[in-house]
Amino acid sequence: MSGISIFTAGKAIINTLVRLAPVALYTGSATSGLVFEDFRAVILLVGFILNEAIAYGYRIMFQGIYNPQCALMKTPDDYFVLPSPITQTIGFFAGFFLMDMYNNGVFAPMRFFFLCTILIVTIYSRINIGCKTLLEALYCAILGMILGVGYYNVIKEYYRRDFYKTDESTTTGSVSDFFNLGS
Repeated sequence: MSGISIFTAGKAIINTLVRLAPVALYTGSATSGLVFEDFRAVILLVGFILNEAIAYGYRIMFQGIYNPQCALMKTPDDYFVLPSPITQTIGFFAGFFLMDMYNNGVFAPMRFFFLCTILIVTIYSRINIGCKTLLEALYCAILGMILGVGYYNVIKEYYRRDFYKTDESTTTGSVSDFFNLGS
């Protein structure tokens, strides 16, 4: 009797979900920012775009090659790979929200557990499919976390849901304050 084991099917599902995680994060941030008018999501989306730009610059500068095992999808002629490794994107996400918890002085155990779990599962998945070695996956995750923490420290004064409201009872800033960073 031939068939696929539950363990093998589970690994395949996890690898697929991890592969789609960056697209889900980008889409979720864009949707939340546009549909629900949550300014925090717009700030997070800009951070994701900057993370991709930094990874793209890194690849150009060091003439990095794309590993077909890391591809998001296969096109008829080539592979489609995002510039930022998935471990770096998830590391950015985790670092950003861990810094948010730290900055607010609130430890949310469920959020902490979820962020750590998704980061560990992502690292495992990338190693499992042959996309990264353990050291490469850890390096990318740590780099992403550093970028996420750094980005949060740059935007922390503006990271609130109602930033764009000008009513003094809800916020003290306005959108024009956001664009006058140094003034």
